[in-house]
Parts: sequence; structure tokens; C-alpha cells
Amino acid sequence: MEQANKYNERGRLEVIAGPMFAGKSSELLKRLLFLEHSGKKILAIKPVIDDRYASNEIVTHNKLSHSAISVIDLELVKDNYTIKPYNFHTIFIDEVQFFQGNDAVWFIEESLREGVNIVCAGLDQDSLGVPFETTSKLLALADEVTKIRSFCSVCGQDATKTQRLSRKSSRIAVGGAGEYEPRCTKHWEPK
Repeated sequence: MEQANKYNERGRLEVIAGPMFAGKSSELLKRLLFLEHSGKKILAIKPVIDDRYASNEIVTHNKLSHSAISVIDLELVKDNYTIKPYNFHTIFIDEVQFFQGNDAVWFIEESLREGVNIVCAGLDQDSLGVPFETTSKLLALADEVTKIRSFCSVCGQDATKTQRLSRKSSRIAVGGAGEYEPRCTKHWEPK
């Protein structure tokens, strides 16, 4: 990812999307650590709702982690941080699908206009196969898209779907292994 220059060149938006257990957060952390180790200033953000492993860290299912601020709404970030290229080279947002669509897009667009790069990771679809609105909007606006797949827990083929193992009534039910599995389209059942 190229650095936005000091003349407020527009930042770049990269979106990493796919089903659960595909390694989206791992990809995000890989990019984050590369920039951090090369001396770039970064800001890591995650939604409050994702408290599966830690409240103030981005944590992968394999327990790799990095500190992050945890917020209800991305607009709240501006209350505590000045989003300018002299403060942050890149902002990393994990589980972006949990942020409200229009508000998240507004925050991201505003940051990009300031010259700050954004890397987001999130689910592209819910367990019914319905696209998450926030992720969909960001995929359409992205300068770069990384669509990753998992392996079907039934047959081992490429998995592009997330299988919910229980019948919860809410569309949003934060969970991990034991509650969800990656599935290919042949072995996926919307629920």
C-alpha cells in the first residue's frame, strides 16, 4: 500500500472480505504489522460487539493479536483522534460489517479525503447468504479487494459461505468455533 503524500493526496482503501475462518483478521494483522515494523503510524479499531477473545485487541481465531481501540461507532473515533496523515499512515478496521453502513462509509471516506489509508476486514455475507451492507458498500468503493476463502468443514473444498450451527433469531450473533463453520455452497444451508 502506497503512502498518501504530504499534499493531502487521497488515501487508499483496501477491503479484505470472505466467510468466517478464512483468515481475514490474520490478513489485516499481517498488513498492520508490516507497516508498524517499518515505522509507520497506525491506528487499529474494532467494534465493541466483538468481545469473543478480548475487548481491546484484534484477535484471530488462532489467538494472534494486536491492541486496538474498541468503539460502538466509527464517528466516535474522531472525538479522541485527529485523523490526518501526520498522525496516521493507515487505519485498520476489523469486523467492519458490525459498523453502521452510512456512518462507517462517511468516516472512511472522510479519512481517505484527508490522505489516510484504510484497510478493513469483514464478513461479506451473513449466515443466510445476505450481503452485509457496510462490507458491500466498501467493496464497491475499494481501491483494492482481497476476497479470501476458507475450507469447507464437511468436504475440504473452497468455502465461501458461513454456516450457522444453531437457529438463533438475530441476524447478528457474535460467535466462533462451535457456533459457525465455513462451508462450500454444496454443504451450506442458510440459517
